[in-house]
Amino acid sequence: MSTKNKIILFLFIVILIIIFTPAFGGLYEKIIGRRITSWFLGGHPEYFEGFFVSYMFFVPLLLTLFKISKKVLLSAVIVVLLISLLSIEVFLVSLATAIIGWLLAQIILLISKQLKKS
Repeated sequence: MSTKNKIILFLFIVILIIIFTPAFGGLYEKIIGRRITSWFLGGHPEYFEGFFVSYMFFVPLLLTLFKISKKVLLSAVIVVLLISLLSIEVFLVSLATAIIGWLLAQIILLISKQLKKS
């Protein structure tokens, strides 16, 4: 993958994270409950947790789909998991979301491989 394509992929991931942060944050709030960890975001605490959940979904999904190295994938996920250790709920939800994103990418790759064979 060329440098230009990597930059485009990075920007695409950033845009998806920004767009889906409120949705994932709202889902997090419905499942776990309201948190007070993000008082500095002006009354939108779902953005803090939503960012972690959105990031942990799209980064493994897209990096796996575009076959970026596993070292890059692991480092991108581990850094955010370490940050999310501030709250055990955020950590567990982030870890589960990363696994779901990675598994979804594996399923998509498997289906595309099967379609190419036939």
